[in-house]
Amino acid sequence: MWLLLLMICVMPFEQSPYLMIADSFLGIFQDFTVIKALGLVGCGWALLRLASGNTDEEGILTSLQAKLFVSFFAGVIVSSLLSGSGFLIVSKYLAFLFFLPFVLVSVKTQDDLRRVLYAMAGTLILIFPYAYRQSLRFGDRLGVGLSETNYFAANLVLVLPLAFAIALQQRTPGGRRMWLLGSGVLLLEIFLTSSRGGFLGLLAAGMVFVTRRRGFGAAFTLAAAMIAAIVVLPTDLGQRALATIGGAEPPPGLEQSNMAHTALFWAGFRMIAAAPLWGVGPFNFKSLSGYYSGLDISFMAHNTYLEVAAELGIPVFVIFVSLLLVALGAFGRASRLHGSPEAEELAGWGEGLRAGFVGFAVAGTFISAEYEKYFWVVIFLSIVVDRLIRRREAVAAAAADVPATEPTAALAPTR
Repeated sequence: MWLLLLMICVMPFEQSPYLMIADSFLGIFQDFTVIKALGLVGCGWALLRLASGNTDEEGILTSLQAKLFVSFFAGVIVSSLLSGSGFLIVSKYLAFLFFLPFVLVSVKTQDDLRRVLYAMAGTLILIFPYAYRQSLRFGDRLGVGLSETNYFAANLVLVLPLAFAIALQQRTPGGRRMWLLGSGVLLLEIFLTSSRGGFLGLLAAGMVFVTRRRGFGAAFTLAAAMIAAIVVLPTDLGQRALATIGGAEPPPGLEQSNMAHTALFWAGFRMIAAAPLWGVGPFNFKSLSGYYSGLDISFMAHNTYLEVAAELGIPVFVIFVSLLLVALGAFGRASRLHGSPEAEELAGWGEGLRAGFVGFAVAGTFISAEYEKYFWVVIFLSIVVDRLIRRREAVAAAAADVPATEPTAALAPTR
C-alpha cells in the first residue's frame, strides 16, 4: 500500500529530469522513470502475492473493467503489428497493464481506498506552491515546468469533486475547513492554467455534482456563475475563452492554435477512413498528422477519442469507450449507497469520482489523455469500488436470509 501511495504522490512530477533513470529499461520501457520503476516493483510484489495465494481477493481479471482493459491492450498489439508500428511502441500501455494487479492487490478494503483517494487529492493540493513557482520561473500558465498546462488542468478537474466530497464528509469543523480550503486551491489552480478544455471539464463536473444534490436548476445556476466569473474577472482564461468565440482580441498564438486544432480534427477522420479496422498504429498520429492535415509541424490529435479511433481503429475505440462507461457506472452505483456511515462514505467518494470522471472525459476532447496515469488509477479503482459494493450487498443479503430463531426442545410448549 505504501509503495502505491508513494507512486501516486510522485506522479505529477514524472516529467522532472531528476526522476529520469534511463532512456529505456530492457529495451522495452522507453523513458524509464522512478514512477515506472516503482510500478514494476509493485507489480512484481502483487504477482508474488497472487502466486503464493497470500490474498483473499478476487482474481485480477474477474471484473468487467479488467476484461475490457485486457481486450483494449490486445487491440493495441494487433494494431501495432498490422500497421507496422512495432511492439516497442506499446510499452506505454504495457506499463498500465503491469499497474493493474498492483492496484487491485494493494487496495483491498475501504480504508485502503480512503488512503489512495486522499493521496490523489492531497498531492494536487499541496503541489500548488511548487507549480506556481514553476509558472513564475518560466513566465507561462500554471502547469508549465511540471506538466503540460492542459493535461495538468484535466487532472485537477478529475480530483476536485472528490476533494469537495471528502470535505463534506469530515466530522470535525477543522477537518471540513481544511478540505474546503484544499478544494478552493484546486479550483484556483484550474483557473490559473487558463485551459479552455479544463474549464469546460470543470463546468461538466460541477453540473454533475450539483445536479445530484440540488437538481438541474442549481446546476445551471452554478454554470452561469462560473461563466460570468471568467468573463468579468481579469483572467487569462477569460481572455482566451472570449477570443475563441470572437469576443476579444486573441492572445499571441491562440489563433494559430485554433487553426491547428481544426486541421487535426479533420485529419483524424481521414486517418479513420484510411484504416477503420486497425488504425494507423499506436502513437503514429503525430508522425502522420502533417500528411493528413497539411500542417508544417506534426502534432498529437489533442482529442483523446479521435486519437484512439485513428491510431487503433474503430473496434478498439468501442472497447475503450465501453471501459469508460463501465467505470462510470461503478461510481454511479456507489453514489446511491445509503445506510451505515461506511456506506455513506463510499457513496460520497462515488459521487466525487463520477463527477470528476465526467469532467476529465470532457477535458479529454481537447487533449490526448489516454496516457495519463491518474486517469488509469481511477479506472482501476472503479474495480475496487465495485468489489466493495458487492461485499456490502452480500452482507445485507446474508443478514436478510437469516431465519428467525426457533424455540429449542427445552423451551418448546408441552401438551
